[in-house]
Amino acid sequence: MAFALVAVVVIAGVACAVLARGRADAQRRLAEVSAERARLADQLTAAVTERDDLRGQQEWLTAANHRITADAERQRERADELATRLEAAGPPAEHPGDADDDGLWRLLLAHVARRWGSVVGVPPEGRAVVSGPASAQLAEALTREVERLREEVGVDVDLVPVAAAGEQGAARLGDDPADRVPVLLAAVELLGVLASSCQQVTVEVGDTVTLVGEGRFDPAGELAAVRDRAAAAGVVVGPLVADDEAERVEVSLHPAAPANVAG
Repeated sequence: MAFALVAVVVIAGVACAVLARGRADAQRRLAEVSAERARLADQLTAAVTERDDLRGQQEWLTAANHRITADAERQRERADELATRLEAAGPPAEHPGDADDDGLWRLLLAHVARRWGSVVGVPPEGRAVVSGPASAQLAEALTREVERLREEVGVDVDLVPVAAAGEQGAARLGDDPADRVPVLLAAVELLGVLASSCQQVTVEVGDTVTLVGEGRFDPAGELAAVRDRAAAAGVVVGPLVADDEAERVEVSLHPAAPANVAG
């Protein structure tokens, strides 16, 4: 009887141990399943968020593409309209080289206007070139270059208009189509050197362009080099008039000879 009771107790203990182990295994598997479920839920949330983000980006890109396409179409139509108007309004060139010279001149004026406008804050629609003779356009371009250097470099630069002193019908600076582009390029280059090497610069614009620099410091002789390059390019440029003791320098650009003026 006692033996049977002991056997029953032993069997019950073994059963309890087996049940406890099974319960622990079940709880462990349940924890693993819960963790996997949580991981999958996080992945699902991330995937849904990424899908929503991609959908938003797709919608934005689609709208942007529509805007760009519409803007490109408007620009094409405007370009076609301007080309038609230019073709209808443009007069024929009197000489074979006039069209090319005028195109280079307008390109240079537009370049000066763009640099000036970007520095002083003038929008593209306010950068038009003055109508009239090339001498007036040259004066306007130099005025704009002076304003640009004053704002960008910070040097004291002034432009002084000078009344024309030449005879009636005499050649004016910029009248010769073959001369105006080199003259403006030379003036811009000389002005740039003076603005970087002098404390004060004055530009006198009339029948000639005279550039005067005060407080000059140009140990490398850059101004003389630019003056020589301008002369080599065919520009009628006077000699440098320098006063080292007074730290002053002056150089003038002159119109081409009357014989070179297109008639």
